[in-house]
Amino acid sequence: MSDISADPDATFRRGTVDPLPPHPVRSRLTRLVGPLVLVLLSFVMVLVHAPQNTAMSPIDEWVYVDYLGKVPTQLIVTQGEETGEFAREAIACNGVRLALDPNPALCSEVEAGDEADDAFPMQGVTSADIYTPLYFATTWVAAQPLTWFGVGLLDAATLVGGLWLALGMVLLYSSMRLLSVGRWVAVGIGALLIATPAAYWSSTYLSTDAPSLAVGAGLLYTALRIMTGRSGHVAFVVIAVAGVLFKVQNVAAVGLTALALLVWSLARARRDASESPGGRHWFVAGSLSRSVVAAVVAVFASVAGQAVWVVIRATASSGPSPDQGVSQTFSIKSAIQESLKFLGGTSQDPTGVANSIALVVAATAVSWLSIAGVVGLVVTARPGSPERFVSWAALVMALIAGPLLAVGVMAVSGFYFTLPVRYGISMLPAFLLCAGVLLSRNRRVGVVLTFVAAPIFIASLLGS
Repeated sequence: MSDISADPDATFRRGTVDPLPPHPVRSRLTRLVGPLVLVLLSFVMVLVHAPQNTAMSPIDEWVYVDYLGKVPTQLIVTQGEETGEFAREAIACNGVRLALDPNPALCSEVEAGDEADDAFPMQGVTSADIYTPLYFATTWVAAQPLTWFGVGLLDAATLVGGLWLALGMVLLYSSMRLLSVGRWVAVGIGALLIATPAAYWSSTYLSTDAPSLAVGAGLLYTALRIMTGRSGHVAFVVIAVAGVLFKVQNVAAVGLTALALLVWSLARARRDASESPGGRHWFVAGSLSRSVVAAVVAVFASVAGQAVWVVIRATASSGPSPDQGVSQTFSIKSAIQESLKFLGGTSQDPTGVANSIALVVAATAVSWLSIAGVVGLVVTARPGSPERFVSWAALVMALIAGPLLAVGVMAVSGFYFTLPVRYGISMLPAFLLCAGVLLSRNRRVGVVLTFVAAPIFIASLLGS
């Protein structure tokens, strides 16, 4: 115990004496409240909305259902492959929201490989062959416990979206806490994100976008652990490779976090070299850093993993891809439009017309938080701080990810189409981290934000 009598003024100096240290159990429970609230909100949102989604999502869900149904028998679907009876029955019985009414005549008697192909989108040919089996296999496995209790495979797989959303929220909250973002701020931002169309469409239907928030938040969390003097190099590389194998568009989050980590590491190496007498050249010191290696390996390994899949896909091809009617010419104008899409648009309704007022309000709030957070930290963040490198990387990747993804999509699918805003969803955690750091400069903001987010979230449960 410190001797207070040796310094009579110590009792009046903030932070010098802690006569009543926090109870360890109570302290741990306090740290868990925020993540538990976000996990609860994630599952509530999915459990409320998923059963209401009787029609299938217009965002390619029926070919995802086909892939899911073929996991235990063939694991992958090939280019040019026809959809099977499982998916055809689902689309015939349920229809497609905004696009296709149910077809009772086909619902009980669907067949593959005959003249009935014309009754299905894209003449019954799958377009999901561009994806590796990773998302569908993990979803199939995670859905099995629910099927043991009589839940249908499609319904069980849809509910797995709650696991991905909850994981993403916990990792985003943890990332914010690494940079001392207030708990109220972190919970408020998380609640708003859960109420957005981005979370709704990716988590309450079968969607390859489901893991993207968790991938982006996981990369952010491990990168920040490294920047704050903790471990995480191997985990960062593993998440990067797996994230891109889940969906190639997640490479945007890999690029964002790797750029932040790389520049931070080189800046630190330059500083250390300048401070050491007769020290080495800063670039030599930086190039040997584990952080530099992790950043570079994450980018190249994730791209290489996807390249291997492209080769496997081409080798296994059984025919041409279906004509989806979306092919366009890529031009300078297209590149400019894609570069301005993600920072403020990723949280918006990917269909443009289908969501309730509450979800639109949440999307608007998250858009403004993203823009204000990134731009605000670029201008005001302390030089050398982790948040400064993250904000600059977020701004750079928000501007270049669109054109780069367009080129990547052309390489994988063979043609260009206007990218949906949902392709940037893996960058949302970084955008909102910046907002959290900025808002935490005023303690009152966190409470206000939470009380604003609460009614928006509740209202979002009342309609999609």
